[in-house]
Amino acid sequence: MTKPNKDQAAKALADAHYAVDPGITAIFRLEGPPNLESDPREPIKLLEVNSNSAPLGIRPVFFGADSNIPFPSIVVDIAPEEYRDILAGKLPLPNGWKTSVKYPTHKRVMRFSKKRARKAHRSSGVRS
Repeated sequence: MTKPNKDQAAKALADAHYAVDPGITAIFRLEGPPNLESDPREPIKLLEVNSNSAPLGIRPVFFGADSNIPFPSIVVDIAPEEYRDILAGKLPLPNGWKTSVKYPTHKRVMRFSKKRARKAHRSSGVRS
């Protein structure tokens, strides 16, 4: 199996998170300045809007790389009202991050095998 590039790994991580957490209503890729994003050491950053999350502000959680997701990652889990505040400019994202790609839920995610979802979930560092 070939090593995924950063975009493929980000999509796989988003798919895995959608598959294991039904409270997630949207996942966005967060990006900083282009010169940082092209560096493979710069983490994949995901903003996850989760209906089961309490509004606690922007709290990035870091995960190291592993054999399934070969890039470090950062996940920011927020409540829907916090997402509305981000859109309204009331809640800034750190480090000049901006939302870019929105990862949709789709049939492929729904067919994502439970075994593969558990493996990706474990490797992403997310704990249930």
